[in-house]
Amino acid sequence: MCGIAGAVGLRTEALVLERMLDSIRHRGPDDSGTLIAGEIAIGMRRLSIIDIAHGHQPIFNDDATLSIVFNGEIYNYRELRRELEAEGRRFRTQSDTEVILRLFERDGPDCVSALRGMFTFAIADTRRNRLFIARDRLGIKPLYLYQAGRELVFGSEIKALLEHPAVPREPEPAALADYLTLRYVPGPRSLFADIEKFPPAHWLLWDNGELRWQRYWGLEGLAPDSAVRPDGEYQERFDELFNESVRLRMISDVPLGTFLSGGLDSGAIAASMSGRADSPVRSFSVGFDWQGDELEGARETARKLACNHTEVLCQAEDFAQLPQLVWHLDEPVGDAIVMPMFLLSKRAREDVTVVLTGEGADETMAGYFMHKVLDRTALYRRTVPAPLRALGRFGAGLAPPALLDRLFDYPGSLGGKGKQRLLEYLKVIETGDLDARYRFLISLFDSDDLKRLWPDRPEPAGDATALAAGAQDLERILRQQYAHWLPDDILCKQDKMTMANSVEGRVPFMDHKLVEFLATVPRHLKLGRVGNKAILRNYLHRRLPHLDRRKKAAFYIPVDNYLRQGPLAKLSDELLSEDSVKRRGLFQWEEVRHLRSSVSEGEFLYGKQVFSLLALELWFRIFIENESGWDVGPPSPPPRHLDWTPAR
Repeated sequence: MCGIAGAVGLRTEALVLERMLDSIRHRGPDDSGTLIAGEIAIGMRRLSIIDIAHGHQPIFNDDATLSIVFNGEIYNYRELRRELEAEGRRFRTQSDTEVILRLFERDGPDCVSALRGMFTFAIADTRRNRLFIARDRLGIKPLYLYQAGRELVFGSEIKALLEHPAVPREPEPAALADYLTLRYVPGPRSLFADIEKFPPAHWLLWDNGELRWQRYWGLEGLAPDSAVRPDGEYQERFDELFNESVRLRMISDVPLGTFLSGGLDSGAIAASMSGRADSPVRSFSVGFDWQGDELEGARETARKLACNHTEVLCQAEDFAQLPQLVWHLDEPVGDAIVMPMFLLSKRAREDVTVVLTGEGADETMAGYFMHKVLDRTALYRRTVPAPLRALGRFGAGLAPPALLDRLFDYPGSLGGKGKQRLLEYLKVIETGDLDARYRFLISLFDSDDLKRLWPDRPEPAGDATALAAGAQDLERILRQQYAHWLPDDILCKQDKMTMANSVEGRVPFMDHKLVEFLATVPRHLKLGRVGNKAILRNYLHRRLPHLDRRKKAAFYIPVDNYLRQGPLAKLSDELLSEDSVKRRGLFQWEEVRHLRSSVSEGEFLYGKQVFSLLALELWFRIFIENESGWDVGPPSPPPRHLDWTPAR
C-alpha cells in the first residue's frame, strides 16, 4: 500500500517531486523512491505489506527501460507469477508490484484485465517517452489528474498535485453545487478547477504528448438471471466467492484485523476470517456511548467468534480534529461518519497494519433504506389508486412529526423539516419518474434549499445522478452507484481515513468477480421477502444465526447534539458567523443563520446541513486560502490564485 505521484510532459525538479511525496507521507511512512528521466517523473511513498525487505519502488525491468510505481494490492499475484515464471520470466523480488511490471512487458495495456485487486499504478517507458497509468475496476484506490495540453500531473491525493507549480489552486463552482446536493463531489470533477478524478476501470497512455484513454471493464451485458434456477445454486456460488475474497485479502506479511460494526456486512467478514485464522481475529468497533450505537451488537458478534476485540468511543471533543480530517480528505465530505472512521483507524494502527472492512455490500445487494423506500413506493404507486394516495398525502400533512417519527427506523428526530421533505417526496412519487425519486432521496440540500441558500449559484452542467437506461428499476439504481457513489464517496472515505493513519483497508465485497456475480443474482436474493441482502443473511444463518434476522440499522452519528456544545459548536460560531459567511460571499447569511438556529430543535436534517457547510468553509480556508493555524499537514507554498467570483 502506497501513495504515488508524478508528472509527464514537462520538466519536474527533484525537489518538487519530493514535496509532492512528502505531502502524502502518511500513505507510506516506511519508504520512498523516485525516478526522473527527461520529461517523465514518478515517485511513491511505501507502506510495507508484501515483501517488506525487497519491495522498494520504483521497480525496473531487466534493461531498466520500464519502471513502475504502484499503490494497492494484487491478490492473485502468486498465480500470475507462477504463470509468468513458467514462460521463462525471472523475478528479483517477491512483490506483487513486479508481477504487474512483468505482465505489462508481456501484454502491454491489456495487463490490467488479469489483475484481481485494488490498484493505481504508473509505468514509465523511458525509451519511448511514454507513461501508462491505470486505476482498478471499482475505484477502491483514489487517483487524481491535472491536464493542460501535453502536461499531466497525477497523484493518489489532490494535495500532492497542488505541490507542483504547474497546478493552479482554484475552486470549481459547478462542483460546489454538486457537493451541497450530495455531500461529496461526483467524478470526474473535483472541487478544484482543472483537477479531475481518474475514472475507475480506465487506463491512460501518454505517448509523447498524445493521450489515449480506454475503459477496460464494466457491468454492461450482465443482468439478473431470468432462468429458473434453485436459490441454493446462487447461494453456493456466493458463499464460494465471498469466502475466496476474504481469504485472498488475508494475505499479508504484517498483522491484520477487521472493523466490526455489529451489523451483517462486518459480521460476515469476521465469521469468514475466523474460519481460517490461526489465532483470534483482531476486531475493532466504534460507538458513541448512547442508545443509538451498535457497540453491544459488535460485542456479541466478537464473543461468538472469540475475537480479540477493541472498542473506541467517538465523543463531542473528538471533533476538534475536524480540520485535520478535511485536510486528509482533500475535498470536504458532508458526512460526520468520517470522524469515527478516523478514530477507529487510529486505534487499529496500534495493533495492526491491515484491516478488512464492509464497504460495498449495501451497493451490490440493495442494503440501504433508500433501496427499500424506492421499492415500496413503486409498489405503492402501482397498487394504490390515485384518490387514496391523495388522501394519504392529506393525512400525512395533518399528522404531527412525532407520529411520523414512529414510521421511520432512524434514531434522529424527523421534525418539521423532515415532515416537509416527506410530503415533497409523496408528490414526487406521483410523477412516476424513478430518476426524480432517486435524486430526491440522496439529496441533502434539495433544489428549494439551494435557491434559498445560494440564489446566484451556477447552473449545473449535467445531472450526475442520472440513472442508466435499459435495466430493471432496482438494477438501474445499483449500477448508477458504481459511477460515482462508491468511488467518490463510500470507498474514498474508507481509503482516506485509513491511510491517514497508515492503515491499509481491504474491501472483500468489492472483489470484481463477486461484484460480477451479484449483478446476475435475482432480485429477491437482494431485496428479499424478509429483509435486505437476503443472500448475505442466508450466508450468516449457518455461521452467526443471531445476525441473519437483524434489521438494517443506520450508523447514526448524533452530530446535531455535537453542534450544540464543544468543538463543533465553537467551529460553527467561528466559521459560520455572519462576518465569515458574508466574507465568503456565496451563501445568504439569513439562511445560514436559520439552519444554525434550527439545529437546537434537535432535527437531524438541519444538523447534517450545518455540518456540510462547516466542512466546506474549512476546506476553503485550508486549501484555497492556505490559512495558518489549523494544524494540518506539511506547509504548502502560497496559492497561485485567491480571488474567485462564482459564475453567473
